[in-house]
Amino acid sequence: MTTTIKLNQFADVLREFPNKSLDAVKKGVVSGVARSIPDLVKASPVDTGLYAQSWNFTADEQSVILGNYAPHAAIIEDGARPFTPPIGPLLAWAKRVLKDSSQPPNYSDEVWALAKGTQKKIAANGMQPRKILESMIPTILDNIRQEIKLHE
Repeated sequence: MTTTIKLNQFADVLREFPNKSLDAVKKGVVSGVARSIPDLVKASPVDTGLYAQSWNFTADEQSVILGNYAPHAAIIEDGARPFTPPIGPLLAWAKRVLKDSSQPPNYSDEVWALAKGTQKKIAANGMQPRKILESMIPTILDNIRQEIKLHE
């Protein structure tokens, strides 16, 4: 899951540095994106930690791509329309949330109730988007600005 920064947003950053070389700007962009990873991790919801640990970026001569590569990243970022999720992962999640000591297949009534209730809610309402990456774009751009200032 990746998000695109609009050219006009990035152009505003570049206009602040008319005297910087292209090389300094490239280094600043890469450093600014790298500097943003801890901010993204901090803003990430944590259950098992997979989502928070899956932020990464790649850089080449033409672009920098920042994204979260967890299998469920798109659902966290963009939400999901109503669907019936499988009960197994919901049981495991409910067990973690409740800190319940019951073991499969004999989950406690509380674990079953939370998992089934969550399954019904998702089936009825879907999942709301969290927009973690999208909401962090201003911070990412600020980090890029700060890093461009440091490179010459």
